[in-house]
Amino acid sequence: MFISADKTDVPLIPPEGATFDLSDWSVLSKFWHPLVFSSEVCETPVSARLLDVDLVVYRTASGISVALDQCPHRGTRLSHGEMRAGELVCPMHGLRFDGQGLCTGVPSHPGNEISISPQLRLTTFRVEERYGIVWTNLSGDPLWPLPQWEGIKDDGLKNIYIPSDTWNASAPRHVENFNDIAHFPWVHSQTFGAENVEPVPIYSVDETEYGLSFEIPYLEGGNRFPDDVESEDRQVTYRYELTFPFSTLLIISPDNSDYVQYFADTVCPVSAYETKIFQVVTDTTGSPDEDFLIPESLAINNEDKTLVEGQRPRSLPLNLQLEGHIPADRMSIKYRRALSERFKLGCHL
Repeated sequence: MFISADKTDVPLIPPEGATFDLSDWSVLSKFWHPLVFSSEVCETPVSARLLDVDLVVYRTASGISVALDQCPHRGTRLSHGEMRAGELVCPMHGLRFDGQGLCTGVPSHPGNEISISPQLRLTTFRVEERYGIVWTNLSGDPLWPLPQWEGIKDDGLKNIYIPSDTWNASAPRHVENFNDIAHFPWVHSQTFGAENVEPVPIYSVDETEYGLSFEIPYLEGGNRFPDDVESEDRQVTYRYELTFPFSTLLIISPDNSDYVQYFADTVCPVSAYETKIFQVVTDTTGSPDEDFLIPESLAINNEDKTLVEGQRPRSLPLNLQLEGHIPADRMSIKYRRALSERFKLGCHL
């Protein structure tokens, strides 16, 4: 209820009661994470949460800003405020803040009646707008770059944004599911999974500069590609390019076709067991059919969602002895080893 009068510093992040272990939080805070689609940030401030930290995202003439969703005056949620004359306005006392987080006015003391205290400054964070997504880094010193998404970054191709959804699951559980092929005929039989269960071919996982990649053939059920190839089923090659910790670009190339689809998936670890998913898709037609791609992608996600939310333990076991494995798990095994050995995640002190 009270903070002691002897307390001279109140750390704002990680917040009290965080769902992450402190050592994991410290590592994850050094990565870039997605917060919202750029199109969501217009004339009003937007609330977001990353690693249990409540944030406000707002747009001024100087661009996008991300700050703690907490007025430095009395702790009010700034995302409940408004934008006025290009500044963020606190809903409780009307204090105004610019894009750098500086307080520019106190309405109850207008003009030069008072000198504005330097304490009345927002805690702001580094921010990038890329691929139509707002990304932030809570540490101020990024350990890893943003993902490089072939196709998605091509200005000559139109990107389609799949409506974001929040799953009650951990971020790495979602990543493993997105990069897993063995579940296709069982989980996705109503969308693209093949009717007949074929053996998963032996594949190798390569370490890249910033992640992992692998390539694997698959016979899809149905024909969902706009390339004028007439076939009841389609043989394709999937190439997965994962950027640590939680971003994957899936490149889908149907056989005997010049058509290529680029499907990017990245997630915001809202809390340890709450994950907000962002997906962007484009293809070499230059103008993908969003009336098909959006409902199809949502249907595929919904097939996965209940199963991933129900996985136990909810935390990803980085000790490989805690779960059984099959040959099709090469990617997830290498992913878990990298999280543990390369970044020391799960090494709780």
